[in-house]
Amino acid sequence: MKDWSETEALRRELLEEVYAGAAAGMPAMLLDEDHIRNASEEELERIARQYGRR
Repeated sequence: MKDWSETEALRRELLEEVYAGAAAGMPAMLLDEDHIRNASEEELERIARQYGRR
């Protein structure tokens, strides 16, 4: 299990990627914002894999 700061760092990284994608012309990425904000540690890891981050 990761510590809280690592989990929150991953959450910030994923949110930054969502915002960057939306700014680059892919506004549908914003649909993931709420999910990322409320995701558990396990869900964040899964989302990171979907984004090719892990």
